[in-house]
Amino acid sequence: MPSYDYKCCDCNKEFTIRKSMNDPSTPSCPTCESVNVNRIWGGIQFKGSGKASGGCGGGCSSSCSGCGH
Repeated sequence: MPSYDYKCCDCNKEFTIRKSMNDPSTPSCPTCESVNVNRIWGGIQFKGSGKASGGCGGGCSSSCSGCGH
């Protein structure tokens, strides 16, 4: 399940939520419980090795530590 980063517009706390890509709900801030939050764009993190069957999952940079690319 992917993780998404958010920042609260009321208390400026940054937090990460794990949820389905199909879940359209907006989370509430775990610090102040406000729903006035913005998603921080820049990456989605998936739990796992990042490898597909048969080798690297692709998209690795030269600094990838999980595969031979």
